Amino acid sequence: MPVLDVEAALAAVSGTAVVHLASWTPGSAERLSRHALARPVRLVPVREDGALTVVGPVLEPGARACLVCTEYQRLASAGGRVPWRSPRLRLGGTGTPALAEGVLLLAAGLLDEEVPPAGDHGVPSATVYVVQGSRATWSTHRVRPVGGCPVCRPLPEDSPAAAELPAVPRPLPDPAELRGPNDRTGAEALRAELYDERFGPVRRLFRTEDSAFGLTTAWVTDGRLLDDGGYGRAADFRSSERVALFESVERLAGMRPMGRRTALRASFAELGPDAAVDPVRLGLPDPVHHGHPASRTVPYRPDLELDWVYGWSLTEGRTRAVPEHVAYWDLPDPPDGAPPGARVVYESSNGCGLGNSPQEAALYGLFEVAERDAFLMAWYAGTPLPGVALPAGDPLVAALAARAELLGYRLRLLDATNDLGVPAVVAVCRYEGRHPAAPRAFLAAGAHHDPRVAIRSAVAEAVTNVQDAAQRPAGPGRARDPERLRPMLDRPELVVGLDDHVGLNALPEAQPRLEFLFADTGAAPWQERWPGAPAPVADLTVLLSETVARLAGGGLEVVVVAQDEPGVRDRLGLHCAKVVVPGTLPMTFGHVNRRTLGLPRLLEVPYRLGRTARPLRHDELPLHPHPFP
Repeated sequence: MPVLDVEAALAAVSGTAVVHLASWTPGSAERLSRHALARPVRLVPVREDGALTVVGPVLEPGARACLVCTEYQRLASAGGRVPWRSPRLRLGGTGTPALAEGVLLLAAGLLDEEVPPAGDHGVPSATVYVVQGSRATWSTHRVRPVGGCPVCRPLPEDSPAAAELPAVPRPLPDPAELRGPNDRTGAEALRAELYDERFGPVRRLFRTEDSAFGLTTAWVTDGRLLDDGGYGRAADFRSSERVALFESVERLAGMRPMGRRTALRASFAELGPDAAVDPVRLGLPDPVHHGHPASRTVPYRPDLELDWVYGWSLTEGRTRAVPEHVAYWDLPDPPDGAPPGARVVYESSNGCGLGNSPQEAALYGLFEVAERDAFLMAWYAGTPLPGVALPAGDPLVAALAARAELLGYRLRLLDATNDLGVPAVVAVCRYEGRHPAAPRAFLAAGAHHDPRVAIRSAVAEAVTNVQDAAQRPAGPGRARDPERLRPMLDRPELVVGLDDHVGLNALPEAQPRLEFLFADTGAAPWQERWPGAPAPVADLTVLLSETVARLAGGGLEVVVVAQDEPGVRDRLGLHCAKVVVPGTLPMTFGHVNRRTLGLPRLLEVPYRLGRTARPLRHDELPLHPHPFP
């Protein structure tokens, strides 16, 4: 079995060989991959990286993965500690002489490996071995190019045809359960498909034992120093892990395009209102903050060129272009030499949904839009909300309320439902103990067709944050340090992240801002607040269509951008979507990113709901940084 260096491998035009890369760069990995994919060769790369020796994948025409996507996923899974995007990155190692024969045997095994058929759920993964020289151990990994690969799996170009979301019937076996059946998403199947500490796409999976719930966290591979991913809360860890893995898929797919390559760059003036969503209707940042160090946006003008992706207007049944940075919330910087796309708004994962069908993903994305819109409308308008009694006979809510009470907090539920008509709940935990330094309040929200689901969601998050606060260090310079937070009371532009939003509003000095939430509005049973809910649902597409029609009656359009990652869709039957509803209030973090201008509903709907005596003016809104977690 021949063992070649990179230059010799690049000269080979046929045959099989092991390619040893003792010192190498991502550029040499790309050249080797492109060479092998275009010629009748079968090569197994063996590369050194410190104490690691990485064997595979097999490089050949039609390879299941190449060295480019394999190494991207491995280096990015280090959590941003490796400058994997730097053109100056050079990797290497000495290998482990005592394990050299074993490494060659592993490589030979890959050369002899037969390619299995694609099967019913997409192209099979490639096999990669990682040998840990310092421990004399090795592990087997199944790798596929998640979100495409410019070398072996280039993404197809985005197009209007790819955006279509037909109204396919989605009958439900249980009229009380909106999630459709999916026998491919059991706990073991999800873990096997998604979790790999070396290659991702979920790079770390761990439990938190001292949470109010069984809390599991699933960090995703995105190459950033910031740890981000999915969080699962449930009565047991097996269930919470499954939820965390679901949410990790949603987070990963919402960060950047993973199914289609963005191809449209134009100005709104060129596209026009019939072809594209008007950015003004999405709510623009306050011009007073333009140029602020914490702002990453530029002033909008109709002739400003933007990158756009195609979405589907459920309201009008046609394609609509949406700014790419609205459809995806964490776009990477462009490759060297490429001009960056302008961003006119800050966007979060607001409106991202996951489902067992495109319609299910869109519906749950729409629920999230309704949740955040209801919360922000109540907050920015500063209006009291009707109280909701804790559901009688719900052991989960009762247990969480008792947990909050043990920690000195009283749980209160509020009906935040607005003109969107989706039951929306705000859960507030207010401190009633005697510790002077305890955080004073935590809030969370939920929205769903079934008010009981909305209540459980809001309560679970609020009480989890209550218990988490006891574990958060409040020392000098820490996220919850009162001395760090107090200046934000008078200088809200210092609020730049989620911890700032939550910590600021938990200060004793901030409590007058929250006082409207504790007005004596009574606490009626949920059945009285939402009479007739939840109506049984025989077909999920019908519910989605009815919800879209209700919003259209209020002048709101619902646009859905498909965010499917092809491997997750084909192998697990999971779909991702971003729902954009121009005119609703989008969730933002960082006070300078707040988007309240150009959204007349914020001024008019509280009056129509009877919460204010007259329509409001923007200059009289109490625009304090919100407390949403």
